[in-house]
Formats: sequence, structure tokens, C-alpha cells
Amino acid sequence: MNKMQYLLKKYSPFILTTLGAIGTVTTTVLAVKATPKALKLINNEENSRNEYLSNIEKVKIAWKPYIPAIISEIATVTCIYGAHFLNRKSQASLISAYAFLDNSYKEYVAKTKELYGNDADSNIRKSIADDKNSEKHLLKENNQLFFDYETLRYFESTINNVLKAENQLNQEFAANGLVTLNDFYKLLGLDPVDFGNEIGWYDEGEYYEIEFEHQKITMDDGLECHSIDFITAPNMLPFVSRY
Repeated sequence: MNKMQYLLKKYSPFILTTLGAIGTVTTTVLAVKATPKALKLINNEENSRNEYLSNIEKVKIAWKPYIPAIISEIATVTCIYGAHFLNRKSQASLISAYAFLDNSYKEYVAKTKELYGNDADSNIRKSIADDKNSEKHLLKENNQLFFDYETLRYFESTINNVLKAENQLNQEFAANGLVTLNDFYKLLGLDPVDFGNEIGWYDEGEYYEIEFEHQKITMDDGLECHSIDFITAPNMLPFVSRY
């Protein structure tokens, strides 16, 4: 695939959407221009017959001026549906790619613990948290610093609030059989993430509890941080989220 083919494939949804928008305007303009011609044909026919035409007769006489508008409308609808199809296909490809990377990551973590033990895994997590610690954290009174490994971001809260969010997530999972990653972040008071409605936990007939792993780590600057990770890891949901 050369560069031009790649760019055409990549931007096909945008191109089709743009053509669809242009087609909508073009169809309207052509229809407006065709209307006087159609009315003239109807008036001429009525004058020649010296009687009013029925609606069916008017359509039979006046449809030809609208041919350009009809062709434009068909092309517009084709572009719109084509863009929709390509967007759905692109979304499916992205989800498949994320699922592949997610599985590879889980295998890597499991093998790291198997070969080097939990201490090595803890040291790696501490190192990641340190790398992301690029700003000074001024905590509110009674709050503590937390680090979410799924999205690699810091947030402040209390132990009780975090445990409460975890319990509420499991309660919703037990009640509905489905929770998303963004459901958890909403309970924590965090902003949702782009992929957070596509991955989560789904009960396929055998209920289980979502388990979490907490570690207290001390950063290189001496700041204490509580890390949060999922023992019961989220997976790609088998269908599009309810949101």
C-alpha cells in the first residue's frame, strides 16, 4: 500500500461525510431550481387541456426537472451510509487491536511475577508511579494520594471513599451483570476515559466478585501513595456499552 492509498483509506470516512454534507446542500439547490420548471410544465399542460390536473398527473408531467436533484440525493445517501459503515468498521478494528494489546499486557504481567516474584512487580509499579509524578501534589485535609494503574493517573481521595466505590461497583455488578471501567471512575469522582465504556466486567452466567489490589508505596521524593490495580482485570465487553 503506497502513501496515497493509505491516506485515502485513513480519511475515507471524513471524505464521505464531507461529500454527504455538500450533497445535502446541492440537492436542496437543485430541487429549488427545478420547482419553477416543474410548475411551468404543469401550468402549460393545464392551459392546453383547459382543466386542472390531478396530483398523479402532475407528478407524471413534472418529474423530469427533478432528475438532477434525485441523482444528487441518491449519491448523498450513499456517501452518508458509506461513512457510517467505515466508521463502524474502524471502531471494530480499534477495539480488536486494544483487546490484543490488553491480552499481551496481562500475559507480560503474569510472566513477570512468575519469573521474578511479586517484589519485582512492586518495584516496577513504584517506578511507573514515580515516572508519572511530574507535579507537586497539594492534598486537601484528610485526603491521601492514589495512583490508578489502568489509566496511569493520580487522584486524591480517602481510603474509605475508595473502598466504598469498590463495594458499590460490585453491588451494581451483582444487580445488573455488567459494569464498565467508567462506572468505577464515576464512583471515584474521576473523569471518564475514551475506552472506558468498551471494557469492563460482564457476567456470562457465573457471578464473580471484582477484586482489587492496593499497595502503599513511597515515592522517590518521600511522598506516600496508594496504588490501585485490578486483581479481577477488566476485559473487552461482548457488545457496545449501554452508554
